[in-house]
Amino acid sequence: MLHYLQHCSLTEAFLFFWITNIAVFLGSVLLCWLLGIIFHQRRIFDQWQPLHKIEMVAAASAIVLNAIISVIGWYLWHKGFIDIKNRGMGRSIVDCLLMITVMDFGMYIFHRLAHVPLIYRLIHRFHHRHETTNPVSLFVLHPLEVLGFGSLMLVFLLVYPMSLYGLMGYLALNILFGTLGHSGVEPFPRILKKIPGLRNIGTSTFHAEHHEHPHYNFGFYTLIWDRIFGTLDPDYERRFDGESSP
Repeated sequence: MLHYLQHCSLTEAFLFFWITNIAVFLGSVLLCWLLGIIFHQRRIFDQWQPLHKIEMVAAASAIVLNAIISVIGWYLWHKGFIDIKNRGMGRSIVDCLLMITVMDFGMYIFHRLAHVPLIYRLIHRFHHRHETTNPVSLFVLHPLEVLGFGSLMLVFLLVYPMSLYGLMGYLALNILFGTLGHSGVEPFPRILKKIPGLRNIGTSTFHAEHHEHPHYNFGFYTLIWDRIFGTLDPDYERRFDGESSP
């Protein structure tokens, strides 16, 4: 893949990343649908959020913008500003975990900034059209949010020499967590919260609560920053256990 991308034209690169992002979108929607069937007994919301035309337009826009961001990354890599190479499995795992940690913190900060009243009204409120979620919710974003997240990722890659499989692992986990967070069901077992380390994984309930209560749960992959900064929904543990409100 690196050999192909190294020798392809700008047009070929855009087509490659555009088709890849369409496949990611379709895969995410399909996974959401399957999760809704398999884990229907652990539904977080009674039903999925109704979908409107403007949200499908936003999803299509997100696909194109993600392809453009990928092309920018490809160009920076092609010019030597970004270092991505084939490296061993051990280095790839370390790289993947490091990128998850750094991006999780960066996304927490940017997410909290997105809830500053003026920014929220102009940009982030569009995503919160979905108080519950549906299989397309992950992609219902204001264009500036798509560009902001993509820019954050590019900054990381400009600073840190990344392994190919570490980057691919991060991208796969990113779409997986995004899909789980908007699936409307909880596939993680309840015992998870009793296991040190794993209890801080960002579950589906964790992000679903953010859609219900926008002043809590700003993290994405983990609960760590919300625990540290006191923004974890106090109702999270009970909701994760599937208990109804008292």
